[in-house]
Amino acid sequence: MTVNVAVVTMSLLKFCKKTIETWLKQGAEYVECRAESRTRLSVRIVDGRVKRLGSGIVSGVGVRVLYRGSLYFASFSASAIARKEPPTFGIVPKPWIEKVSLAPVEPARDDVAISPAKPFDSMSTEDKVKLLIEENERVLTSGVKTVETSYVEETVEKWVLTSEGTRVHMVMPYVYLYHRATVSEAGRISEGRARLGGIGGLEVLREEKLDEIAKVCIDRALGGLKAKAVKPGSYRVLLDGEMNHLFAHEAVGHASEGDTAKTRSLLKGQLGKRIASPLVDLVDDGRFEVNGVKGFGWIPYDDEGVPTERTFIIRRGVLVSYMTDRATAKFFGLKPTGNARAEDFKVPPIVRMRNTFIVASEPGEAMSNEELLEELGSGLLLRGAKGGQVDPVRGSFTFGVQEVYRVESGEIKERLASTSISGNFLEVLGRISAVGREFGDPLTSVGFCGKGGQRVPVGSAGVWLLVDKLHVGG
Repeated sequence: MTVNVAVVTMSLLKFCKKTIETWLKQGAEYVECRAESRTRLSVRIVDGRVKRLGSGIVSGVGVRVLYRGSLYFASFSASAIARKEPPTFGIVPKPWIEKVSLAPVEPARDDVAISPAKPFDSMSTEDKVKLLIEENERVLTSGVKTVETSYVEETVEKWVLTSEGTRVHMVMPYVYLYHRATVSEAGRISEGRARLGGIGGLEVLREEKLDEIAKVCIDRALGGLKAKAVKPGSYRVLLDGEMNHLFAHEAVGHASEGDTAKTRSLLKGQLGKRIASPLVDLVDDGRFEVNGVKGFGWIPYDDEGVPTERTFIIRRGVLVSYMTDRATAKFFGLKPTGNARAEDFKVPPIVRMRNTFIVASEPGEAMSNEELLEELGSGLLLRGAKGGQVDPVRGSFTFGVQEVYRVESGEIKERLASTSISGNFLEVLGRISAVGREFGDPLTSVGFCGKGGQRVPVGSAGVWLLVDKLHVGG
């Protein structure tokens, strides 16, 4: 299979070179070509039965052209290119895109290939399905009513070539497993979710990690069934690493993306202003790792061929940058941060996050989780993110929480039912009074972010945060 992907992609590279040459002759200011091949297997198991099984290879080319101040985009499948069916590069502009120019970057030439310790083809599809059924039933046999298990493995081979001389080649394997368990009793319903994944191969699915997420999923579902509801109100709370990431990504991160900040964000025009506690740095890190384990949003280069980095959005409470692609970097007079990402070759890159989280602005002031519990005293410990809604214009948010614990005198007491949190993200940023130092496991903090109809891998194992006042409950 790997040989076939390489053969197909060589033809795509030739197409890219020809496309760049053709457009330059026609007077284009800039030409960018992404040649991709994606090999994918997806499986969905519900209550021990296979509900979906799909696999295949998708290859093609995405082309962006800057011509007379406008950006144009078109995509071509590998099969169409092989049949010589594409039109004469008849790229149609989207009429709502304004005149743009791109921030300068140093052309990159690099080859980055992540080699799995246990490649996907080292296990047959039949054996993978058998394993997934066993993992589904591991959760199901615990007294849970119904369990959905989803699995995806994908190897992305990508080239980014530009008229400026950038030539970047990347090979990235992804693996992702997700459980959702539901239980009910006397009219009450409780749900538990847990995830495992990473950049790598089947070595990610180690027995101890599979056992861990199964137990977490079961505990979240069964443990929340008989727990008392949280009385709605304002509380002093500790957010765990998942909640840190959810808040940083959804509430603050989307409002900090350059394309959003240009038009409809609460953070529009706020560069250089204090918007958070001076204890706080907010980071979007394209090369985030914990103990050698890469975050699920780890990418060495973005889809414009710009090298990624650790981008500080908030530094000591001050908004110091937005996340940018080359166009928004030019607009704001900022450095390109390597945040241009596309779901695949069929769509143009847009400004997207990678691994986003809050950390202490002064590492020496960061606390252990035990110290944070003592600092909290009495309040709530909130663990396990459950998604939610955000309005980047008003700054309002509502997020689900899977696990809630009452804390008294620094000690964790009773378990409470799953709930929600809500508020204004600027107010919450200003109420962070302590920040942890213990990152969670990146292998269990994985997911996909949706924006503009596109989904890309993101993740981060954040540290715990102490927030002096947060609305909890309905």
